Amino acid sequence: MAYHYFGDVVTFDTTYRTHKYDMPFAPFTGVNHHMQSIKFGCALLQDEIEVTFEWLFRTWLDAMGGRPPTSIITDQDLGMKGAIATVFPNTRHRLCLWHIKKKFVEKLSQVYYKRSKFKKDIKKCIKETYKKEDFEGRWMLLMKENELESNKWLQGLFDIRESWVPVYNRGTFFAGMNTTGRSEGINSFFDGFVTHTSNLKEFVVKYEKALNRIVKRENDEDFESEHKFRIVNDHEFLLKHAGKLKSKDDELEKFEVTLDSQTYEGKCECQQFEFVGILCVHILKVFVRLDIDEIPEHFILPRWRQKANKFRIIDSQGLVHDDGKEESKALRLSHMCQEATKLACLAAPSNEAYTIFIEGMNDLFEKIQKVSKVSPIEICADKDNKKSIEPSWAEILLLDPNISQCKGRKKDVNGKAATTQSERLKSGIEMSLNKKKRKCHMCFQFGHDKRTCPSNPMRKTSKDLEEEVEGSDSDQEEGSDCSE
Repeated sequence: MAYHYFGDVVTFDTTYRTHKYDMPFAPFTGVNHHMQSIKFGCALLQDEIEVTFEWLFRTWLDAMGGRPPTSIITDQDLGMKGAIATVFPNTRHRLCLWHIKKKFVEKLSQVYYKRSKFKKDIKKCIKETYKKEDFEGRWMLLMKENELESNKWLQGLFDIRESWVPVYNRGTFFAGMNTTGRSEGINSFFDGFVTHTSNLKEFVVKYEKALNRIVKRENDEDFESEHKFRIVNDHEFLLKHAGKLKSKDDELEKFEVTLDSQTYEGKCECQQFEFVGILCVHILKVFVRLDIDEIPEHFILPRWRQKANKFRIIDSQGLVHDDGKEESKALRLSHMCQEATKLACLAAPSNEAYTIFIEGMNDLFEKIQKVSKVSPIEICADKDNKKSIEPSWAEILLLDPNISQCKGRKKDVNGKAATTQSERLKSGIEMSLNKKKRKCHMCFQFGHDKRTCPSNPMRKTSKDLEEEVEGSDSDQEEGSDCSE
């Protein structure tokens, strides 16, 4: 149901390890009408090759009712790219901007560093150009100014610019997203429920708890949005003054707005409505000039409305068909439950109304039983005989999966794959930047501490340190036994 309302844009990421088998956790993530991350399902993979991704996407698409998303964001993985082209041929696929930008530090360390002019200029070129020809012109100029015309990595990036540069994707709805950060945010969210020691059974139970937390968070926002109102005052002169102080004439962009004076249909060069689904300030400014008091209906997407996640019957006849899809069955069931609940709420306070309700339900039961392919009596009988027909879960032997050997995995000194303990894989340069060097507080040199400093007459030898560590370990074990 969540996918039915908000499945127009999906982010997909496999950089997370959730349990002791080190299987990549592959969540399908979207964004709801509160800009919260929501789940459309997930998978645990044994490997990350194109055939596996193709199976996963087909299985997930079937579970979602066969309707592919409008757009999908992933990292720069060739296996994913091939599988998406096969399973989602009409879906706009783009690469995560963050994953590409972080490689600038590794590939161009000589020019791309903190506060460098190139870093500032390339950021403007990528994120602050609204015409394709402007981006290409700025890019070529930067390559020439920094003598990077022969850089093969940059040449490769420019060749695939349509798959990652924002200006080439602003004409497609992405709910304002440029990265797979939603998926990685969901990963950190699951850290509170799943650890690297969790087995598959524990994972399923805790995954359900995590989903319940996500649903509760959405319900809380629904309540606030329906019962609280934002107060907007046209006489906030202080805010208007602050707005003037923050804007600079040399950074102002001019955008051309095309608008039909009769239907008020139109578009802006910035393409914010096409990309985010929310009107830009440029079109709103034109509306103010034309004394238009309300936003036209065609500029209000249903997925951003206050009750976007509540069941809506746009065309009741649209549900009267049997296409065999689980999505259609779910929609009909949801609609019937909603209507039945309304009647039950009306009938409950009165004995007379209750009697009418029950009699009506009995009449309805007989009518539906005549046209239903499977009667409720047969369903009940199937449930009663299910234990004698099907083997119980206790009789089925489920073995643990093998520990996954995925691409990009780090090796230990023995050549075996190292565990990642529920965190995303880090690059070598990222790990080296995070690693702190030991500094001696006596001689202020790196590589040792005060205890082993050559200048310290009371310094301890390596043997003394080993005995000290062994003693502290045994003390901790004794302490834990006492606490138990």
